[in-house]
Amino acid sequence: MLNFLKKTPELLQSIAAIWLILVAIAIFAEVTFRNFGLFLGADQIVQNSVPAIVFLQVPFAIASGAMLRTTLIYDFFKERGKRIVNRISYIIGVLLFTGIAVGGWTDMIKGWEIGEYQGIGAIEFPVYPIRTVIIFSSIIIVIIYSTLIIKTFVNDKKQTLNLN
Repeated sequence: MLNFLKKTPELLQSIAAIWLILVAIAIFAEVTFRNFGLFLGADQIVQNSVPAIVFLQVPFAIASGAMLRTTLIYDFFKERGKRIVNRISYIIGVLLFTGIAVGGWTDMIKGWEIGEYQGIGAIEFPVYPIRTVIIFSSIIIVIIYSTLIIKTFVNDKKQTLNLN
């Protein structure tokens, strides 16, 4: 399980990086060839790719401990208070991303059934893969946050045993 939690976020981060490069190439192509009418529709590609790229990067940010945190209040807490704040934030993360996964599941399935596309004219962009990425990433995030919650309790128990 630990190997899964280490390798999966790294893989998703790599996919996001490659996707971002492809988006940059699409923007470059549209700007370069706009006057010739050869490539149009980069705005649809960017608009639909950004949420997927973000959701592919979030698991890595959480697993590596690089999520943004305001330390203004956090630094005032002692070790026990910091663990409590971490547990509360992990629980909120589990609830939020479970809500995203459950709430978006029906739309994702429906999107696959009807082959949902967005855009009219120059390019029609498939939306159902984006919905799938968001749901899949949310599930991975819930697993990571759940593991972090368990880890805080296990570490807390180890520290209690070391004190006696």
